[in-house]
Amino acid sequence: MSGRRQGQKGQALILVLVGLSIFLLGALGIAIDGSNLYSHRQMLQAAADSAAQAGVMSLFNKTNTGANVFGTSAFHCTTTDVRTPCVYARQNGVGDTAEDTVEVTFPASSPGVNLSPTDNPALINVTITRNVTTGLVRFVAPAAATIKASATAAIVDVVAPVPIIVTHPTLSGSFSKNGSNTIVICGGPKRSIQVNSSSSTSISISGVSGTVDLSHAGPDTTPGMCNGSGGDFGDFGGPSTYPGTIYLGSNGRYIQPASPIRDPLASVPVPANPGPAPAVTTVAQGSNGCPATMGKRCQLYSPGAYPAGITVKNDFALFKPGIYYITGGGFHLEANGVGQMAVGFADHPDTGQGMVVYNTGNASKDVFEIQANAGQNGGVQYGNSFLGAPNGSIYKGILFFQDRTSAAHLHSMHGGGGLTLRGTIYLTNTETIMRATPAQYQAFELQGTPGSSTQVIGEIIVSTLSLGGNANITMTLDPGYTLNIRQVALVR
Repeated sequence: MSGRRQGQKGQALILVLVGLSIFLLGALGIAIDGSNLYSHRQMLQAAADSAAQAGVMSLFNKTNTGANVFGTSAFHCTTTDVRTPCVYARQNGVGDTAEDTVEVTFPASSPGVNLSPTDNPALINVTITRNVTTGLVRFVAPAAATIKASATAAIVDVVAPVPIIVTHPTLSGSFSKNGSNTIVICGGPKRSIQVNSSSSTSISISGVSGTVDLSHAGPDTTPGMCNGSGGDFGDFGGPSTYPGTIYLGSNGRYIQPASPIRDPLASVPVPANPGPAPAVTTVAQGSNGCPATMGKRCQLYSPGAYPAGITVKNDFALFKPGIYYITGGGFHLEANGVGQMAVGFADHPDTGQGMVVYNTGNASKDVFEIQANAGQNGGVQYGNSFLGAPNGSIYKGILFFQDRTSAAHLHSMHGGGGLTLRGTIYLTNTETIMRATPAQYQAFELQGTPGSSTQVIGEIIVSTLSLGGNANITMTLDPGYTLNIRQVALVR
């Protein structure tokens, strides 16, 4: 009996050793394979993040065309797929073998995310699955493991201040500067200027270039005091470095490439034709804003439709609050012509004490023009001064508004006897029109004239922008002006 017990003890010891060996192998396998599986998981997550962000940028920049087009329906990537999410997944080591599955979907919503209403799709999800063969852990667990990673990116709708936006999507020299002036931009958002053109020569500097001074741009520590610490200049296409003299301050940067900022006013409704304007009348000196020192009465304009346009020459013009709907002839301030807002009239329901000048722009003279010799009358400098609609109105601060479908025009505003514009200068065709017909766009020329000052207190949203002249131009971006703009974000 004792011999039998001794044999049983030996067998039990062997079973214990085998069990311990399996346990140790399993524990070692968990440590080794766990680390390996974690490494795979990290790789897949990085690939999913990259693919989702690349995909949403393609949607944002509208480059999902041709062989890269991926529509709005879910799809799986093949190992040779050239669509953007698939390419970026492979660049991160995922999707080039049958062990990986890369699935791209377009969810309709994401909890807590305010999607852009103008983009469809505005949300993209990339889910990557990989089958990994295990090693030692198979002694205590399955011989294979499935790893999954997912990322979601979106075009979101955010409230942000609007900078100076040059909207033409492809034109060379869409932002240009000449002359010996200094353009000073005060306050406003972090991004002071954005040039959307994809051209590698979207910025053109010629002549005695002067400077673009953004050293006091950006959020003011004391609003209105021009004491920001620097603003950014964003350019989508190029050149890679700013080709002239630029002062960026301590917090400003020249950013290239900088994704385009789409027209934030694209949804603002076109004003309705209000019907014929009343006849121009006169007001006495010292009344409704007419200077008491004037040697003659001022001309008083009322809101309404102007089929022959508005041209002020050798007159002092006052404008009541409201909509000025110009169907021909444009808006011109010429030699010895002064234009200012009238005072003493009730608020207009859509423009308050300001005005919106809407130009249908179908004829050659259908432009906005303020000449260099305007702003003075009878040898006295009065300056031209206009106020746009309130920021919170349906016209969102617009002062000058060109029909988005109008023919190509050059609009020019010169300092003359002094020029102060408080409101948004909005002169652009739609992106669709400018892509289809690149020569159909609204060019805006802002000049400083010797012995004068040019102040723009508001935003500038134009197809192309040319800054020039021989005197300083100061643009004060409205710190209280906010609009909804599109922005790309990784949201899950």
